[in-house]
Amino acid sequence: MVQTKDESSSKNMEETGLPDPLVLHHSDTPGLILVNTPLDGHNYGQWSRAMRLSLSAKNKLGLIAGTIKAPSSTDAKYPMWKRCNDMVLTWILHSINPDIASSVIFSDTAAAVWSDLKDRFSQGDDSRIYQIRQEIAECRQGQQSVSVYYTKLKALWDELASYLEPVTCECEGMNKLANREEKERVMQFLMGLNDSYSTVRGSILMMNPLPDTRKAHGLILQHERQMEAASRHENLPTSHAMQASCAPATPSPSVHRKPLKCTYCEQEGHLVERCYYIIGFPVGHKWHGKNVKPKNKRPAAHNVELKKVPTNEGPTFTTEEYNQIMAMLRNKNGNEQPLANATGRGYEEDDWPGQAF
Repeated sequence: MVQTKDESSSKNMEETGLPDPLVLHHSDTPGLILVNTPLDGHNYGQWSRAMRLSLSAKNKLGLIAGTIKAPSSTDAKYPMWKRCNDMVLTWILHSINPDIASSVIFSDTAAAVWSDLKDRFSQGDDSRIYQIRQEIAECRQGQQSVSVYYTKLKALWDELASYLEPVTCECEGMNKLANREEKERVMQFLMGLNDSYSTVRGSILMMNPLPDTRKAHGLILQHERQMEAASRHENLPTSHAMQASCAPATPSPSVHRKPLKCTYCEQEGHLVERCYYIIGFPVGHKWHGKNVKPKNKRPAAHNVELKKVPTNEGPTFTTEEYNQIMAMLRNKNGNEQPLANATGRGYEEDDWPGQAF
């Protein structure tokens, strides 16, 4: 009795618990991109791992592994296999560099393309393990942040573990071996840190038991943030300190407000009512309790402001009238005696209104 297509698919699902790998989902399209970083010839290890995960999730891993063989061209399932094979082949072509894709585009099967790429770009396990161990030994923090340095080191650890066969033994000896490997990773991480972390590194080494790599990374990261906060506080200008003390809430982007400016010290970010030069600097500031003047203020002897006498506080004279009055005062024909005997304050030449001070 010949089985129909639906009966064959149902039997396959009953035996494996998975749907037929030759069945395509409605979301499976030729333009689908399975990995973020295409194969460029130097990242085959990461690329092949990502592709295997994606194809396994779509139940198409057998098409590149060669376990799903091509049926006879007269078989009823051949069109289904051909369709799935072409679909996986287009996924591979979209996930590799165009120069590399041009060299495999004429291959007939996805398994042949996968085998070709592996032969060309895959390194031997031993040579790659040697290269990874060398990179781990030479890995240093340098100008990188703690998170970037740890992430790079962890990626090397994980890739190295992928080349080693997993151990299924759960005896006490294997647990001790795993703890020893974890301790070596902590040592590698601490050795690559910059000298600025020597204090916290010494504290971690004195812990008993020694924390794992995730805990050590968290402690180092916390220390890095504390150093960054202290550095920002030391480099904070005086005007910024006053601005942080009295600045209002951040307005919405659509509202344009005029920046605050103190009329005393002529610095922006605060008003004269909140100027530290007047009300005093807060506790903890390097100028707390000191009588410090802003740069724009000169010594007191040079800061006396001369105020002009308003023109409406006394009578004004024209130049001709002023000259006539001065001529009368200089006249010696008996005009000095009355002025000399007059009571009260006498007027000098410079006391007349209208004279420049």
